Amino acid sequence: MATQTLNVPDREQEELPEQLYRHSQRPEWGMALLAWEKSGRRAYQFEDGKLRKIQEGYYDLLDPVEDSDGPIDAVRANLQAAIKALKSGGEQKVRKAVCTFEQQVTLFTKLYPKGFDDPKWIEDKRGDASDGASALKRHREPVLRAAKEALALERAGPLMEEGRQVEITESICDLLADTNLVPLSHVKSLRRFDEEESERYAEAIFGLLHGSGNFDDRFEEYLTALEDLLGGRPSWRISTALLALIYPQEHVAVRRSAFLRQAGTIAPTGTYTRKPKAASYRSYRRVAVGVRKRLESMDHEPADLLDVHDFIWTTLRKSALDHL
Repeated sequence: MATQTLNVPDREQEELPEQLYRHSQRPEWGMALLAWEKSGRRAYQFEDGKLRKIQEGYYDLLDPVEDSDGPIDAVRANLQAAIKALKSGGEQKVRKAVCTFEQQVTLFTKLYPKGFDDPKWIEDKRGDASDGASALKRHREPVLRAAKEALALERAGPLMEEGRQVEITESICDLLADTNLVPLSHVKSLRRFDEEESERYAEAIFGLLHGSGNFDDRFEEYLTALEDLLGGRPSWRISTALLALIYPQEHVAVRRSAFLRQAGTIAPTGTYTRKPKAASYRSYRRVAVGVRKRLESMDHEPADLLDVHDFIWTTLRKSALDHL
């Protein structure tokens, strides 16, 4: 991971503002936060890891970002941490890009000329068991339908109330065994739970998916339960797969190796821990949402964040790097 040290003028603002901006002519730089203002210049810390100085007269090129524009809490926290590091004279860690986003899209359209609407993409990635064909583990549509049927609040809620948590855990195991989002060895670990452990697991996942309160708190509670049940901190894949299957427009299944490579072009200053943590998940989710926005700006519209997950894996897995 590359590092850089940037000098900040002596006279900077004491408090970091919270308003985020996006450069109207350079959206690929990502969001930005004002770092300091002095002598007719403003310096903005951008998501791509660069501190850029803007002359007076060009400030209106920075458009304010609304709070509803994606997972911006993670962006703000990462940028504030980067600015604090700069002001303290420390080093800012910046994840290096392995290729440009345009190169990824070029490879994607070489494999699938019509993008996400390409018949081959639909056959390879989405699948549709309704046509009588057998669903494969890489197919998303069949497992999305199964997840909704098994874990929707209307079904899981009554089972929880009736004390039938074990049935929920069994459904989850069957569900995860039918997708490549989670390794089969991880699913086997869940199947080894005894009745008491199965009940605790079902309660933990129900709280994550349908509980009230702050998401970060619910996610950490789920991770704690998984860690106790599995005897160690769980993987990113088993920790996030069900979120992605129940809320595919909002949440993402994290494939850490490829997502780390993707971070270099989307949010290189983010926090990306080896083991799952709520703060780090915000950064990974930011990467996925950033990819979706970039793709949409290039007239490639993913159906959901599972499409984004598969785009990242298709273009940035190790075997794909040879073509980039």
